[in-house]
Amino acid sequence: MSHRIIDARGVGKQLEIQFNYNGINSTHDLAFRFPKKYESFSEDSLLLAVDKTDVTVKGNVIDLPKVIQHRGTLKSIQFHILVDHEKIKVVAFRREYLKDTLKENLLITVKGKFEKKKKLITASAILLKELEHELKPIYQLENIYDSVVSKILKHVLEDQQVSFYETLPQTLIDKNHLISIEDMVHKLHFPTSFQDVKDGTYRLKYEEALFFQYRMMSQKLLLEKQSKTPKQYDLNQVKQFIGDIPYELTQDQKEAVNDIFRDFKKPYPTKRLIQGDVGSGKTIVVGIGVMGAKSSGYQSALMAPTEILAQQHYQFFKETFKSMNVALLTGSTKNKKDLKRQILQGEVDFVIGTHALVEDDVVFQNLGFVIIDEQHRFGVETRDTLKEKGNADVVYLTATPIPRTLAIVLFGDMSVSTIKEKPLGRKDIITRYFNTSQAHAVFEHVKKELDQNHKAYFIAPSIDAEDRGETVLNLYERVSSVFSGYDTFMLHGKMTSTEKNDIIDAYLASQKAILVSTTVVEVGLDIKDATMMVIFDGKYFGLSQLHQLRGRVGRSDIQSYCYVLSDDSDIERLKLFSKTNDGFVLSEYDLSERGPGEFIGVRQSGLIKFQYADLGTDFDLFLSAKQDALYILNNPKLKDTYQRIHQAALESFEPKN
Repeated sequence: MSHRIIDARGVGKQLEIQFNYNGINSTHDLAFRFPKKYESFSEDSLLLAVDKTDVTVKGNVIDLPKVIQHRGTLKSIQFHILVDHEKIKVVAFRREYLKDTLKENLLITVKGKFEKKKKLITASAILLKELEHELKPIYQLENIYDSVVSKILKHVLEDQQVSFYETLPQTLIDKNHLISIEDMVHKLHFPTSFQDVKDGTYRLKYEEALFFQYRMMSQKLLLEKQSKTPKQYDLNQVKQFIGDIPYELTQDQKEAVNDIFRDFKKPYPTKRLIQGDVGSGKTIVVGIGVMGAKSSGYQSALMAPTEILAQQHYQFFKETFKSMNVALLTGSTKNKKDLKRQILQGEVDFVIGTHALVEDDVVFQNLGFVIIDEQHRFGVETRDTLKEKGNADVVYLTATPIPRTLAIVLFGDMSVSTIKEKPLGRKDIITRYFNTSQAHAVFEHVKKELDQNHKAYFIAPSIDAEDRGETVLNLYERVSSVFSGYDTFMLHGKMTSTEKNDIIDAYLASQKAILVSTTVVEVGLDIKDATMMVIFDGKYFGLSQLHQLRGRVGRSDIQSYCYVLSDDSDIERLKLFSKTNDGFVLSEYDLSERGPGEFIGVRQSGLIKFQYADLGTDFDLFLSAKQDALYILNNPKLKDTYQRIHQAALESFEPKN
């Protein structure tokens, strides 16, 4: 049961309009719009208070307040209160409207910064009425005072104008020591202590984590209910191919290859994420999988996010698979009609392409293995469209190292393989940080590298937003001037695909050249003679992103360098970056310091919308919720109840067959 908000005691037409503006149309909406934070008004002793810290005190007003005019339109109200027989001055800015309300002897509560020697409190809050409890909920609703929200909520609950229906099975409430949904609403709106807030918030977090894991596990179980013919690959052919690779695979690469072939043997189509640090050799791993699929009689497809990357993959695999028919399908491919006919008739073994692969008229004869490179750059629908062109095993590739805990949660619906080791012979990239004022020294080193017929990248944090440090447009002008004797090119995301391809081709063709770019180069460019990466205004990049950019150099056995220019406030973070080439160490740092936002894009999905749960700190909660989700899914009665309660939300995430 729920009522219109206008039906709540104390709500008039004007207040109804304000509630509606904030998305609150019913008493149910109000009951489930929880505070954004809480302000504590537990009383402090001024005798024990530390100078210039926040205090909360109660005292009687002992003189009439005065309004003081400051610069411009700024005003303050100033008066004295008696606290424990001591006269304390109170200054409150922008509270002049209280002048006629603050009468002598009125008992009030003041919260603010206390200057001990001056016996002065600069108030951040003044309460004229005593709070029932020491915690004041802060709702942050536009044009509605928190006290008004609390008053209306009290009326709604007293008048029983909202009904509470339990959304969780009692067995899970008991197992996880959760409070009921009705208790949660009361404790979060009218907490008597921080423990009430903690109990209510934990219940909210658990519900979010369970809902997320239920959808993830539903997709996983749905996939496992589908059937496919296990691939009967020719092991000798695969071994011979591996033996022909001109270098020894690392142990991590071998294990990832074994994972792919175990997936091939399963009686249902599989999904696997292969996350590998930059330069760890993910491409050859999936190449071995392509060879296995070919020996089983299946076609393979690889989808890359850009034409440049698709071209590079095509060149690599065309040279690697001498006996295989490898084709490239992008927006600029000529004779598309003929190529699509060959794909349909099974004359093409391996198709590499961009979004062009998911067009309706691209039909495979027998697609059995799909590779999505840098999968976070595609929408869910695009990835699934390619997968559905065959009963295929799918591998998603990412060069963004994801912290272990985050990977377990984010990719719970698929298996995860990790490649950390670098191939033998690769030298560590020498990394240094410099103050912005030392750019001239960096430029001198770049010139030395260019004079050895090497190439350099210069990276700016934005195209033209000057509030985010160096812009690519300004940097290009500056670099062109300083390096006037060398070829300088500019690349950024606002250019067309054709423009980007032409610039990359020109950069490749030049013997000594600089590419001034935004982060558009962070994925996929594999240019062997690029040895210098110079990143400007490093403070605007996460360490994981800096690491991705660093991975554009060091692509051969030539010694390479990555120099980051930033201001002094960034030194501690950049010290860590300069000390390690391990992307997983850097990703753990980013998770702890910047939160999971750095990695959410890796799983580009509507699944991840958390208001309360935190992927960085609530790992154990997500693991517990995963087991509980499986418990619900394996219990038909519980599953039916849970689905009915959450049907509207679940329908928007229903996995497509």
